[in-house]
Formats: sequence, C-alpha cells, structure tokens
Amino acid sequence: MKISQCKHLPEKFAKPRAEKCEENHFCPFGQRVCLTCGYVGCCDSCSQHMRQHAKETGHQVMASYPADEHSFIWCYEDDDYLEPDEKHNLKEIK
Repeated sequence: MKISQCKHLPEKFAKPRAEKCEENHFCPFGQRVCLTCGYVGCCDSCSQHMRQHAKETGHQVMASYPADEHSFIWCYEDDDYLEPDEKHNLKEIK
C-alpha cells in the first residue's frame, strides 16, 4: 500500500536506539526498528520481539534495520508493506 494511506504512520521516523535487538542482543539476523520510538527488536523469524513491541505499545509501523537496498517498511495493523515516498523513506533513520 502507499505509505500515505497508512493511518498508523508516525509524523517523523525515530532513529534506532540500539544496533541489535534490545531484548536478545545476539539475534543473528532480522533486526527491525520501530519508526515511532526507535526500539530495535527481532523479526518474526527470530524471537518476534518487534511484533510483541507493536502489541504492547500500539506502535504499528516498523522497518528492516539496518537500511540497505533490500529494506522495507511494514505496518502490523494494516498487515502490509508500505511503499516509501519522498517525505517518508528509510534514509531518515540512518
């Protein structure tokens, strides 16, 4: 879906608070960053800390981290990938 259609998108993307999952520092892959508060957690393939964070806080939009050519933005509530635009893109979170 287009990022502008997501009602859960924060006004400004938060910077990551950590380099690895804040709950499980040794998760070897699948780091995600909450775009609302900057929490860094594991993806669903590892320990699902980011999904748990979304449920507990209501922060629904996250991005793969660190950002690279395969990065994406996801909304848990909409259960969909969000297509970045000029105003909202992953260059902001580096």
